[in-house]
Amino acid sequence: MKYSKSRPQSTQLTLVISMASLAFILALFFQLFVSVKSWGDEIKSQMKVYVYLSDSLETSDFASAITYFKSRPYIGIKYLKPDLEFKSKAQIASEFLKSSQEDYKSLLGEENPFKNCLILGIKEEYKNEASFKQIVAEIQTRPEVYEVTYPNTFIGTILGKMKAVGYVGLVLIIILVLFVYIQLANNIRLHIHGNRVLIKTMQLLGSTNGFIQKPYLLNSLFVGFMGGLIGFILADAAFYYFSTSIPEISSLFFEVSNQVQLVLVCVGFCSLFSLIASFFSISKYLKIQHTNLF
Repeated sequence: MKYSKSRPQSTQLTLVISMASLAFILALFFQLFVSVKSWGDEIKSQMKVYVYLSDSLETSDFASAITYFKSRPYIGIKYLKPDLEFKSKAQIASEFLKSSQEDYKSLLGEENPFKNCLILGIKEEYKNEASFKQIVAEIQTRPEVYEVTYPNTFIGTILGKMKAVGYVGLVLIIILVLFVYIQLANNIRLHIHGNRVLIKTMQLLGSTNGFIQKPYLLNSLFVGFMGGLIGFILADAAFYYFSTSIPEISSLFFEVSNQVQLVLVCVGFCSLFSLIASFFSISKYLKIQHTNLF
């Protein structure tokens, strides 16, 4: 079936550009999500509770203190063992000297100002500010504990900003999806109006809606595919440009699995969205009198 060529090519081009814009934004926020998730996982893996032990604690009591912390439900598992590390004050002093190049002995004499420390790895489900506060409050009641520290400000600000970025991206994508859907619906409405006599005649002769819809759906699939592909290429070009300035991100952006997922997000989503949006628009306009479209 051939419809009239009343639809200008500029309208088709506009739809492809709109789809490409949607795909480009999707790609940007997908890569941002992947990067933030990777970075967030790395940050969370470094979130630990530092328990500084009192100098009055006898050597024989270290074992009982370690046994107590190993039994707590919030302690993570690393290499099939409780994620707990003991650092003596001498080891901490040595690491401080290497990192700062400052010798505390010249200021404080022979006295070591540092404390013996237990570094506690925390399970993922406890890595939030409320849980950290509960854990710290519990640990501080122990008589052998001198001080407890954890990244409290870091958790609240960083994780909050990560969520905010995700919400902004979601809102922007929804707005673009609605904009493209309106464009598709108006384009289909104009095309049906331009072929209303032919379509009405075909319906009277017994043509099914599926037969009438077929060329529209094929065209929408083409528009979605081309728009998604162009958006993917433009996004990859932008990522390549940024990776030349920041080489560290190239390994993340251009992994094979990442590129496959990006193609599916851009091309797959745009094609499917264009097809579904066109189907509902066509079904809507085929149910009304074509003389009442305007």
